[in-house]
Amino acid sequence: MPLFYQPGVPEGIYHLDPEESNHCIKVLRKRQHDSIDIVDGEGTFYKALITETNPRKTLFNIVAQEKEAKKNYTIHLALAPTKRLERIEWLVEKTTELGVDRISFLQCHNSERDRLRLERLKRKAISAMKQSIKATLPRIDDLVAFGDFLSLVDPEVNKLLAHLNDSAKPLLKVATPGASYCVMIGPEGDFSKEELATATDQGFQTVHLGDSRLRTETAALAAVVGLVMMNG
Repeated sequence: MPLFYQPGVPEGIYHLDPEESNHCIKVLRKRQHDSIDIVDGEGTFYKALITETNPRKTLFNIVAQEKEAKKNYTIHLALAPTKRLERIEWLVEKTTELGVDRISFLQCHNSERDRLRLERLKRKAISAMKQSIKATLPRIDDLVAFGDFLSLVDPEVNKLLAHLNDSAKPLLKVATPGASYCVMIGPEGDFSKEELATATDQGFQTVHLGDSRLRTETAALAAVVGLVMMNG
């Protein structure tokens, strides 16, 4: 079942954007009155009928809609992006497929990258959302300084920081099922001592993801998988 992504449907935008229109008409060869399935990225599936075929702006009418099943938990993943951008693109794809709600990128003391191609990452997320038959697109934030990020985190969420130290407990022993989580993953050089101390003062608890030393993107994926599996 191919899905088309069109934001703004609830506000009355009843046409596919150029990229989706081209795929619909030129690639899939859809015609007038054909049925198509659309997601708005905000949690709703739509059944629509094409009313006008145009590879730049295909028009449609909504004939049915259904809300995506709501989860009883949320996952906010925050990490320092790796030097190789393709690793982050891969991570965005996989965590979107798993249902992560938000991804933030941190500028840390040991960060290897100070710029992102945010639009490319969002396109990767859109593709993954459609591939995994989801209707909700995760929020993807641009780079923010570590200290500034801490002040933006909801004080009511489970604050988790992945780190290999003697006091860190297993992630699944600390996280509470059916809750909201913010889990932070450091750069390849890890968080600095000052960053760890600041995060702890802000209520973050250190957790470990096993005994192995993991790459940044592997640790991030492991944390998301663990939280998803814990919540069934």
